[in-house]
Amino acid sequence: MDLAVPVLRSLGCKMFVVDASCRYMAPVLYDHQVKVTAWFLAASPLIRVAYDIHNIDTDRWSARATTVLATTDKQGNLHTITPDGILERLPVS
Repeated sequence: MDLAVPVLRSLGCKMFVVDASCRYMAPVLYDHQVKVTAWFLAASPLIRVAYDIHNIDTDRWSARATTVLATTDKQGNLHTITPDGILERLPVS
């Protein structure tokens, strides 16, 4: 089980991907190794994460991506801001 799931449950939250985008720049074949770097762009009111995917075998950038995550309470009601219990765990300054 993912370690984030028990934390979210203990905070009484659920998290959902509400938007995702990816710009492909070069192919990655099945047996290629990739390095994925991720960082937070924003933490509230929505959590925004950016990704760079680098193909180690060809030494080329393969893709850039972003995801946007929203949080809800246990009943599915959307939070208008990211709860403090989540914010204090994110490496966003």
